[in-house]
Amino acid sequence: MCEQQHSSAYRQKRIVEILKMLHEGGSFEEAKRIFDESFSGVDVSEITSAERELIASGLNPMEIQHLCNVHAAVFKGAINSNGAETPEQEQPGHPGHPVAVMKLENLVMNSLLNDELLPCLKKWQQSGTDQNYLVRMQQALKDLQLIDRHYLRKENLIFPLMDQYGITAPPKVMWGVDDQIRGLVKTAYQMVTAEPIPDKYAIEAAVEKMSKEIQEMIFKEEEIMIPMVNEVFTPADWGLIASESQPIGYTLIPDPLPWQPSAEAIAAAEKRTVPKIAQELNAMAQSLAGAQMTTQTTPPEPAPTSMAAATNIPFEIQGQVAPKTVAKKAAVKPEMPDFVKAMLADEKEAAPKAKVQARREAPQPHIEIGVDNQAKIVLPSGSMNISELTAILQVLPLDLTFVDQNDIVRWFSDNEHRIFPRTRAVIGRAVVNCHPPKSVDKVENILADFHAGREDHADFWLNFRGMFVYIRYFAVRDPQGQYLGCLEVSQDLTELRALTGEKRL
Repeated sequence: MCEQQHSSAYRQKRIVEILKMLHEGGSFEEAKRIFDESFSGVDVSEITSAERELIASGLNPMEIQHLCNVHAAVFKGAINSNGAETPEQEQPGHPGHPVAVMKLENLVMNSLLNDELLPCLKKWQQSGTDQNYLVRMQQALKDLQLIDRHYLRKENLIFPLMDQYGITAPPKVMWGVDDQIRGLVKTAYQMVTAEPIPDKYAIEAAVEKMSKEIQEMIFKEEEIMIPMVNEVFTPADWGLIASESQPIGYTLIPDPLPWQPSAEAIAAAEKRTVPKIAQELNAMAQSLAGAQMTTQTTPPEPAPTSMAAATNIPFEIQGQVAPKTVAKKAAVKPEMPDFVKAMLADEKEAAPKAKVQARREAPQPHIEIGVDNQAKIVLPSGSMNISELTAILQVLPLDLTFVDQNDIVRWFSDNEHRIFPRTRAVIGRAVVNCHPPKSVDKVENILADFHAGREDHADFWLNFRGMFVYIRYFAVRDPQGQYLGCLEVSQDLTELRALTGEKRL
């Protein structure tokens, strides 16, 4: 290979030519031949830069997204890791490493689709009467619903860390597709378990569309997301992901072997210079996200203020906030359940008493450090030490999350009553990046109303994984009315709704 071929400009030009040929309908085999003759290896950043150059020349970014599997196939086996050699136990190939766990889950899901579900679908259609194949399809789709755990780990552990490295656009694009896949799996399962059973060709179309989207997501995770984050994540980052994965759970695999990075690997990573690929990849994904937004018929209204971070709002929100404006008061609100009305009525009755208590002289909140170096938290209504406060928060039958005045997640309750997954990776994260794209507008509107003082709380209730969940967002303010942040309070009211009569002390 001549010296010219080693220059960055030449390599970039050559890659652009190969990709352009593919996008113009050229032969895959010819593109592969040219690449093999021109390169012994290629960096992820070089491919990304070439794709960006094509976009700048007028290529629709969505075509890049649609053909990204073709690109990866051309460069397969020649992509450089650009990483220093590390011991085997530090590499993603170790069976307990989060990357290996994700790939194993993908392998099992792919096998479930191609070796069980799709063959059973074809045989069921051909037989016409063999219910055994239908039962196997029902079981396969029931198992496939566990894909939610795979996506939850990605959304609550990998995406927050990507944000920290400035890679903010890819999670938004991918999270929206995750939600679409969740919906497709649910729809397919409902179809094969319905009575009477729907048209077989309708079921075939639903199952095949779902299968195609899942396999495309597997490709995006393994050929785009994982190489992307491997460029910037440190061993400590992967250690955090591994340690926080267990509470969320795994998809169709047993709990993996324990893994944590060595002290040597963490120390070595601290000396590493983070490459510029994060900015390159993020700019690329921003273009993709922008192209997707242009396809929407009704773009969301911008929030009055710049929002940053909050917590997960579930997918099916039935309640809505009614801001204190004439136009919005006219909107039809869903009927609030009677027991919720009763709870709110009790709050209103208790309000006058609370005002009377507020007039009593009370100590200003402060912290006292005793001779034993133990901190005592003094509040207007009493005091407790750190251990007592921690224990109280752990037994509260509530799922709590606090977002500060800058809309950054600062704290969440870590107890057995959590309804929605939270991990330490979410601390310090911005609101728009903590939600699937379809929920961002709702979050921004709630926080905008809180910042502006138009609202003090927002209430929602929904059926979620067999639970009836009541979610309330409260504006937290100091005595002068200054906005301090937002508290999310979620509670499973399934058992409370079933109570009847009385049980007195």
